[in-house]
Amino acid sequence: MFNRPIAWLAGTVLAGAMVANPATAQKSKDQLNISTIEFFSSLDYYHDPNSESLQFVRNMYGHLIAMDEHTGKFIPELAKSWKRIDEKTIEFELRDDIKFHTGNKFTAADVKHTMEYLAGPKLKIRFKGRYNWVKKVEVLSDYKLRVISKRPFSTDLHTIAYRFYIYDSKVHKSLKNPKTYGRVSASATGVYRALSIDKNSGFLVERWDPAVGKWPHRKATIKRIQSTPIPDRQTQIAALLTGKVDAIRNVTADMAAQLKSDPRFKTTAIPSKQLIYITLDAAGRSKNKAFKDKRVRQAFFKAIPRKLIQKNFVSGAETAELPDAVCFSANVACTPSTSVIAYDPAGAKKLLAEAGYSGGLKFTMTTSASYRDIAEAVGGELRKVGFEASIEAQPRGTAVKRRAKGELTTYFSAYPTFTHPTTTNIFNFFFSGTRDYNRDPVIQAARKKGNLEFDLGKRSKIYQGILDQVNKEAYVYPFSEIPIVWAYNKNVAPQRNPATLALILVGDWKWQ
Repeated sequence: MFNRPIAWLAGTVLAGAMVANPATAQKSKDQLNISTIEFFSSLDYYHDPNSESLQFVRNMYGHLIAMDEHTGKFIPELAKSWKRIDEKTIEFELRDDIKFHTGNKFTAADVKHTMEYLAGPKLKIRFKGRYNWVKKVEVLSDYKLRVISKRPFSTDLHTIAYRFYIYDSKVHKSLKNPKTYGRVSASATGVYRALSIDKNSGFLVERWDPAVGKWPHRKATIKRIQSTPIPDRQTQIAALLTGKVDAIRNVTADMAAQLKSDPRFKTTAIPSKQLIYITLDAAGRSKNKAFKDKRVRQAFFKAIPRKLIQKNFVSGAETAELPDAVCFSANVACTPSTSVIAYDPAGAKKLLAEAGYSGGLKFTMTTSASYRDIAEAVGGELRKVGFEASIEAQPRGTAVKRRAKGELTTYFSAYPTFTHPTTTNIFNFFFSGTRDYNRDPVIQAARKKGNLEFDLGKRSKIYQGILDQVNKEAYVYPFSEIPIVWAYNKNVAPQRNPATLALILVGDWKWQ
């Protein structure tokens, strides 16, 4: 652990990062500085889930298994083999040559402690449902265990591969407040270890040489990686231009075009499988009940020329997939037999008139600042057929709280479908709990049935019905994939990860 040293590091090493020399000097020091939008107080995705910190977390922590997204097959990580005993039980044989960054030996006891801590009823965390399906973990020996679920769960292996990374149980148990693990310890088994964590200055991680080479899909080419929180896009660009940071993530189309003209910098669009979507209040949860009418929802869909808007407003549009449903072709069990309702402005006007809105329909579209320009482009097209959309940009946290209360009439946002690439997970996001804005019994019955079906072919057929129902009823508009566009100085470049389709991890960067 580094309970006391962490503050010292934050005040010295990280302060130096903020007045960094030009990129060539950073290369000579073998330290890459990456800008982030968010200020993070923790390197623990359980307690602080965010896609920006995930690029660090996935190279720091170890999972029992991983998934090769290029082949769709599971690959070993902390477990060297596994087998299904029955519909509720999976047995894992663990590696016996792994140590945590503290030097503590990794054993089955660490897996048991992590999984049962997360499933425990006293722990209150966001996305609790990702973890509380585990009933118990039976330790058979130091390097053999069984994970037993409360009920049959068809995507249990996917969930173990993507959701569960393993704590150093000796460290975690020693903490007065276990929720501070990612701030004061973050001991893990991965190819990078945390040197310092500071909400204002960012993370500093360093290559952990004892782990390098143990997993072909976990790279660690650069010695040190520093995150530098800069919430303002223009300030990020300035930091890149002056050499304070080497790379910035998710630049806009305009920014990417400007940087391409400067020979000092390069841009790369990486497929993200992050879905830009618009949820419509079909259930009538908000004050505006207009979208309860199927004709209004279908008119909304018909009014959007998504190919045109994608081309002009989505950064990295040349690599962006236009999905046929609320999932991408690479998502597990994504096989719709229908497509999104096509662009038809004349048909949209007709449907609005039939629904009683020939004089126009006023409503509010809520979005975040990150997607405001795209939302405004969509709003402009909607106005051409009679929808009078008022664009309301809010911080994501505020919008999420309002969504939970049922206050949003339409919500323009994005969801990273490959943080768990099954359609089961996507359906859980859109159609469960406070996020469900359609409350369709057909969808709920099919979700329940699919969750219990272990045969992928049969499950795909069940889920096809859900995808087709969403398209037919016009519940959620799947606008586009939004690639992750990196801008970086020419001395460094991101390399595609051997196992991932949709994410660049900090270990995937390489000096040029």
